[in-house]
Amino acid sequence: MELLDFLKSHLGEGFLPLTTTFEAMKTFTCNFREVEEMALKHDILPLRYKRNQKTISTGEQYRLFHSTVLIIGCGGLGGFVSEMLTRIGVGNLILCDGDVFEEHNMNRQNFSSPKTLGCFKAEVLKEKLEEINPALHVRSITTFFDPKTDENLIKEADVVVDALDNPDLKCLLARLCYDKQKPFVHGAIAGYSSQFSTSALLEPLYSQKGDGVEKKVGNPSFTVCFAASIQSTEVVKLLLGKPHLQAPLMGDLWDYELILL
Repeated sequence: MELLDFLKSHLGEGFLPLTTTFEAMKTFTCNFREVEEMALKHDILPLRYKRNQKTISTGEQYRLFHSTVLIIGCGGLGGFVSEMLTRIGVGNLILCDGDVFEEHNMNRQNFSSPKTLGCFKAEVLKEKLEEINPALHVRSITTFFDPKTDENLIKEADVVVDALDNPDLKCLLARLCYDKQKPFVHGAIAGYSSQFSTSALLEPLYSQKGDGVEKKVGNPSFTVCFAASIQSTEVVKLLLGKPHLQAPLMGDLWDYELILL
């Protein structure tokens, strides 16, 4: 029996359950990713994506599976964006961050815990994300992004996510992506506030040089999660060719406002 025939004959209510995937791996000596690709390619939806179904078609799920997203910065925003993209089914992530987890990260950064203190953020995320979705391929880079030497990373990606905390570097990354016509999703938070833009230059949002204002007003966990949700939505829209932000968006969780500039 061929793999595809096996999958079709072992569905549960029309979906591919994990038990069938694991059994197929043993029977046909293949890995988890190969089984999931075979299923999606032939319009079979893994059960893990059942609740995506009314929003994302099986064909679009297959497109996400073959997409690559570069996330630069694996702290607050990057940690939650990476998990959201993992759970929705993006198949390839490149994580770039030379930083390690520290105690002051634990109020807001995904997967930071007493056990991960001192560990590279990119490596911790890789381990945790591939545990969540065994079909995912993650490449972790434990050095800080350098616009002068890391242009190849941008070329490999379908979408680039800005999860940096340095305004000057954010602007350089945005310009690099803009010049290369690479889809780019910007996000930043400070206190109860957040801002976003898609595939645009950032100098208009950062008229003043120096450290970001978040160091003065703090980084609460709920603002991080909110901002990461907006960024993740924009990434998925870009990957699937759907309408996305055409102007900067500002969010205020104190007054519950979203304002397009």
